[in-house]
Amino acid sequence: MDFDQIRAFINVASLKSFSGAAEKLFISQPSISVRIKALEEELGVILLDRSKAREPSLTEAGRLFLDYAQSIVNLQDECREKLSGQLDQAGGLVHVGASTVPGTYLLPALLAEFKKDQPTIDFNIDILDTGAVLEGVLNYSFELGFVGLIDRDERLKYTALVADELVLCTASGLLPADQYKEGVPFKDCFSHHLLVREKGSATRRLLERKLEEQGHDYCGFKGITYFNSLEGIKQAVRAGLGIAFVSKLSVEDMVAAGNMDTFPIVDLDMTRTLHLVHHQKRILNAAARRLLDYVISCYCD
Repeated sequence: MDFDQIRAFINVASLKSFSGAAEKLFISQPSISVRIKALEEELGVILLDRSKAREPSLTEAGRLFLDYAQSIVNLQDECREKLSGQLDQAGGLVHVGASTVPGTYLLPALLAEFKKDQPTIDFNIDILDTGAVLEGVLNYSFELGFVGLIDRDERLKYTALVADELVLCTASGLLPADQYKEGVPFKDCFSHHLLVREKGSATRRLLERKLEEQGHDYCGFKGITYFNSLEGIKQAVRAGLGIAFVSKLSVEDMVAAGNMDTFPIVDLDMTRTLHLVHHQKRILNAAARRLLDYVISCYCD
């Protein structure tokens, strides 16, 4: 077993692609296959299910080995950093996954401030739904993740950052402000067309949970339209297509500009917490550790 074999396996597992791993590691696809085959023979197990040639998936043994594999290469990286005296001058690239709200409305200002003190650290940011972010943290695609909902998994460690609230969002003037100055009863929403985020969105999952708690589902609304974009929902609300339940953080600009109205829901607790998440078994490189420590110091000290 050598580091080249292990890194080849990690990249195929992360990218779900032999060709993608080959491109990332600047070697040929046959070389990737040879390395992983040799690794499997030495371990005496099959790590990857190759029944779908275009998208290999981890076997049970592969899922178990992935955590150990990542720990091995991270220890190698940490050793190199210590021996070269780079720990106090951390540079490099941090791969971050973020769901739409924290990725769009929390991260930019946070990273801008971090960059002032750590100019040699760069970022690769992927804005995805919460489910995809958590999957990316678990399969080592992302060192750090920022999400709006927790999925219980003993491999993940969450750090609470900031409170957020889902509010009813409507076109400006659609609902009489004087009548609903204390908020809108949930039952009054069903006479409107509902705009909803895609599956995997933390916002959608929270809304569905609250509907279920009240004994309702989407069928109670006048109609429903699905969007895979928060910005698409905001513009559709502004145009009068329907109402939506969205993060208060995400619409502050449009409310301030008078383009839409927001109301709390008086009989439902629609609050949540945005979290930082990382893999507990992963040894972060120096750059990722610096960012992790900075975020925690900003919100938890």
